[in-house]
Amino acid sequence: MNASSPVESLSGVGPAVASKLANLGIKTVGDLVTFFPRRYEDYSKVSQMSAIKPGHSVTVLGSVKQATGRYVRRGMHITEAIASDQSGSVRIIWFNQPYRKASIKVNQTYYISGNFELSRGRLALMNPAMELESTFPINTARIVPVYRETKGIKSAAIRKIVAGIKPHIEEITENL
Repeated sequence: MNASSPVESLSGVGPAVASKLANLGIKTVGDLVTFFPRRYEDYSKVSQMSAIKPGHSVTVLGSVKQATGRYVRRGMHITEAIASDQSGSVRIIWFNQPYRKASIKVNQTYYISGNFELSRGRLALMNPAMELESTFPINTARIVPVYRETKGIKSAAIRKIVAGIKPHIEEITENL
C-alpha cells in the first residue's frame, strides 16, 4: 500500500463509502492521510460520575445497568440508559437511535463521552458516543478529531477508516 493506492484498498471502504469520500476530495490513501480535522474535542479526562458538572463535554467510565427504548410523539424514538460507577450513576439519552437499546450490553463497562446537560428538569448525558472499555476507543476517552462531513458519512466513520490506516502507515512513503 502506498499514498497513491485507491481508498477502496482499505478495510471497510467499499464503492459506496468511496463515492462519499470522493465528495470530500478523498480518492487515495494519501488524500485520507492529509485530510486534516476541522477541530478536536478533548474527551481524554475520564471523570467520576459524581464529579461531572452540567454544560461540559465529559467522559465517564461505567457499567450500564439498564436500557429502554420508546417511541414518543410524531415517530421520534428515545433510548434511555442508566450507567453507574463506584461514585454514582448518570442518565444517558439518545434521540432517534433505536438500535442503541439492542447494541448495549448490560453489566459491561463502557467509556461514555458527551455533553452533560439538563433535559426535562433532570441532568443527563445527551447523545453520547459509547465504546466498550475492552476495545481501543476511537470516539471516546481521548482527544477526538472532528472532520468535515458530507451526506452519508460522519466524523465517526472517517475516524474508523483513518484508524484502519495505522497498521500500514510505515508502508506509506513521506514526500517531505
